[in-house]
Amino acid sequence: MTKQTESTTGRVSKTTIKVRNYHIDSFQHVNNMRYMEFLEEARWCHFENNETLVLASKEDTTFVIANYNINFKFPASMHQELELHSQVIKVGGSSVTFHQIIYIKGTDLVALEADVVLVAFDIKTQKPKKISPIIKDELFK
Repeated sequence: MTKQTESTTGRVSKTTIKVRNYHIDSFQHVNNMRYMEFLEEARWCHFENNETLVLASKEDTTFVIANYNINFKFPASMHQELELHSQVIKVGGSSVTFHQIIYIKGTDLVALEADVVLVAFDIKTQKPKKISPIIKDELFK
């Protein structure tokens, strides 16, 4: 028996981040771990552009990282601006998957592509939980 999941695609949100000296490692490019911070910032910006976080808060729900799948493609350097594109590509029973791309702004160069899986988490019980229909609908807005 296979488990059915709801799948569709939501809007693409765009976030710009300027590379600062504290993002750079000894190889003079953005440290790989910093990219996860950039991806997180872009997801928060994505959520702030709809009512997902407001609705989740009313249901004592938050979202926690379950999986990162990152493909590094081109090194970003100091003073470059990065344009992060974030899109919900799948919502399951308790998970939501984002596809995120980081471009070197003003070029067609892709610094990385990532699929990030978040799991709905009950703040009170400290356990994963199902995503309510109202939040599922909002995730695609």
